[in-house]
Amino acid sequence: MVRIYRPKDGLYLSKILLYRKRTFYFLISLVEYRIAMNKLSKETLNIITVAAIAIVVLNLINHETKKNFEKSVIEVVKKNPDAFRTALGQGQRPSAPPNEEDQLKDALANKVQVDLGNTPVLGKPDAAIMIVVFSDFQCPFSKRGAETINALKQKYGDKLNFVYKNLPLPFHPEAMPSARAALAASKQGKFYEYHDKLFENQTQLGEDTYVKIAQELGLNMEKFNTDRNSKEIEDQIKKESEQANSLGFNGTPAFALNGVKILGAYPVEHFEKIISALGLS
Repeated sequence: MVRIYRPKDGLYLSKILLYRKRTFYFLISLVEYRIAMNKLSKETLNIITVAAIAIVVLNLINHETKKNFEKSVIEVVKKNPDAFRTALGQGQRPSAPPNEEDQLKDALANKVQVDLGNTPVLGKPDAAIMIVVFSDFQCPFSKRGAETINALKQKYGDKLNFVYKNLPLPFHPEAMPSARAALAASKQGKFYEYHDKLFENQTQLGEDTYVKIAQELGLNMEKFNTDRNSKEIEDQIKKESEQANSLGFNGTPAFALNGVKILGAYPVEHFEKIISALGLS
């Protein structure tokens, strides 16, 4: 937008560039009026002349720009016809994602090996079915995964053991503090009891909850507080997170059922299908 103001003549010419056609006719009318009133100064005439020329030039530029733009678009379409057909829904359809059966075959053929390290195991160490999960206590999908594990434990009993490893996600502010608290409880032999209560109280995670759970489980509070703030536990969480990433686990929950990867909070039936495919049902 251009504004021209001359105190001597009291002339305002606003929005010349925005309303070119309207302004052009306004200028003509203004000239006619000033001539009739004998009030057209030389300065005013110069300003009006410059404004009129600017409008004509802008119209020409606009016309040429449109022509050049249309020409450019046509050239791009000619060079990339398939891309434009696809964009318009007329091109080749993308191939369908692999179905569940194909995904299962791929998972069975590409097992992973998880190093348990010093992570506590829930169940008999020699159980036929081992499920390792990389999880986040604040993740709602991880809670759903924990519920699935509980259902599987009830069904398979001593045939199944379970290992929880920490993968606290950076956008969950209580993921790291809750992981620290659980590992501190592990130092007193109460990891999975603390694990269960964290998920039961997922919507109330915070310092008060961590202390309350520790007290309910009868933990030595001085040792609990010292351990959860220790570098040893910090290093363990970091090591488990790095292990998860090395296995291609970047979100939670991520499972390895006897080495078969399961990415996400799948229902019980999906786990049962894998167990059956492994000949362990």
